Amino acid sequence: MSWTLDDIPDLTGKVIIVTGANSGLGFETTKELSRKGAKVVMACRNPQKADIAMQKIKDDIPNADLDIILLDLASQKSVEDFANEFMLKYHRLDVLINNVGIMAAPYLETVDGFENHFATNYLGHFALTGRLFELLEATQDARVVSVSSLAYFFGNKINFDNLYYEHRKGYGRWRAYGRSKMEMLLFAYEMQRRLTRTSKSTISLAAHPGLAQTNIMPAQANNAVSKQLLTWLSYILKPTIYGAMPLIRAATDEEVKGGEYFGPSKNRMPDVVESNKASHNLETAKQLWEISEKLTGIYYLD
Repeated sequence: MSWTLDDIPDLTGKVIIVTGANSGLGFETTKELSRKGAKVVMACRNPQKADIAMQKIKDDIPNADLDIILLDLASQKSVEDFANEFMLKYHRLDVLINNVGIMAAPYLETVDGFENHFATNYLGHFALTGRLFELLEATQDARVVSVSSLAYFFGNKINFDNLYYEHRKGYGRWRAYGRSKMEMLLFAYEMQRRLTRTSKSTISLAAHPGLAQTNIMPAQANNAVSKQLLTWLSYILKPTIYGAMPLIRAATDEEVKGGEYFGPSKNRMPDVVESNKASHNLETAKQLWEISEKLTGIYYLD
């Protein structure tokens, strides 16, 4: 039988972080998790948008237990501040959903000197997971869900000599986006391998939304042609909730196994899916992990 939202178990007492919880996949995920009783911490960059999103959820679910802690994943300082504030307020972390993403954006160098897709979609989440890892480890059967994309195949080749397009070298919007989503897959699988070797109860999973409407797609419609294309796509793209369901299943299904990757099946419902050979490359994953530790100064699961 297909997994549906009705299969989400009671989440009362669970503490869950959703990055980018104020819109798109993050908003739908937050709403459904709070509907089932979870305490959901909305990790958002924009406080005004976060407040509006929280109120929309509470209008639908008056007893929703929500909290907002500001987080800009493009900034390593913001990641550190978020983790410190979270650990002061909470003493468990059942699920960390690494959802935030930017897509096919113009070249931008972050305050830390990294290309924006690399910093926001991948490196910030690597650092966030590392800074919260002791709390995850202390929570029985915790899990980390890392969000990828069908576009990950644009990043089949990770060029470690030009990992974050320094000085715009070799930069392409879709190449950068796809590579960041490949990095999320490599990270999720490598994390599970390291968890298995150390016999931790925490598990690592990955998910992708398939072809669903998300908030980051309209942001890329910066000319008449792309706006028209998105108008056409709106007729065939699934509603956002269908894109969020693989994330929700990975976060809540009590039967999942570490290292699994969830995406929409033929009937729109979320199921275990396969990713390509490049995403399972052991040497690439190991090298990416070690470089990420050096870039962030955060070492875990070694």
